[in-house]
Amino acid sequence: MRFRGWRRLLLPWLARNAAVQGSGADAARAYMDRMAGYLRAARHVRRAVLLALDRAYDAQGVPSSRLDGFTVSNGDVRAWCNEDPELFLFGASVHPHRQDALDALQRVADQGAVLVKLIPNSQGIDLADPRHRPYLRKLNELRLPLLCHTGIEIVLPTQWQAWGDLDRLRPALDAGVTVIAAHGGSSGWFHDRPSLRRYAALLAAYPNLYGDTAALGLVNRMGTLLWWRDHAGDFGRLLFGTDYPLPLSVPAWRPFLAAADYRRLKRTGNPFDRMVLLLEALQIRPPEDGFEVLLRCLGRSE
Repeated sequence: MRFRGWRRLLLPWLARNAAVQGSGADAARAYMDRMAGYLRAARHVRRAVLLALDRAYDAQGVPSSRLDGFTVSNGDVRAWCNEDPELFLFGASVHPHRQDALDALQRVADQGAVLVKLIPNSQGIDLADPRHRPYLRKLNELRLPLLCHTGIEIVLPTQWQAWGDLDRLRPALDAGVTVIAAHGGSSGWFHDRPSLRRYAALLAAYPNLYGDTAALGLVNRMGTLLWWRDHAGDFGRLLFGTDYPLPLSVPAWRPFLAAADYRRLKRTGNPFDRMVLLLEALQIRPPEDGFEVLLRCLGRSE
């Protein structure tokens, strides 16, 4: 694939960070072996949800080339999860514009998917569009959580950043879908107080809304993690996530941590344990095994 703009620097750097060279099956195997090794060596994390990313479709359901080179099929992710079910859970991705979207949701649910992941900004999805109501009803019927990117998207190509706005989650929440707002309510800017106030209001209004800590160790989202530090009453609605292979911005956290905690964070090379240690240092305590508990409540545990 050909990277453009600043992604010509960022994405190859991420590939090197994940010990990936080139593309194709060999690169995918190297990536999976590296991640599996980290999980097996982790002291604090047992399993990870492995996420697919469906291709983009236009409003007529015609496949688009906008995300070519960035998508990961449900079939590939399911195969990797089946290889190592003790480490990986199947996170599916089904674009609601697909002509077979409802059948595809049923299919991935039957295959053991534990959630459906969408990145509206990049995949070209406005969840507030009334045409998606059957899709949302199907998610609710299947009791499949929706893990939805929120805020701006800076790594993948985007179509419309406003589709990552928190308020666009309301139709899914009103339909009864369990929604996990990826990145814990962050708008993607360091500390966007108006956005966090709206997120707090949504948490109060919808008991089926959760957040996760994915990417909250990055400089542009770290203000949201500091916000969570001051909202211990909502820790029950926060799920652990890392956004691997994006690395935690360790030096940026020095002013916010005790010296001993910072040294421990800096010494820890395992990216899964490193995120746990950051949360512990900030006294942010998502429920232990929170996602698996949520799955049991939804009747989707193994």
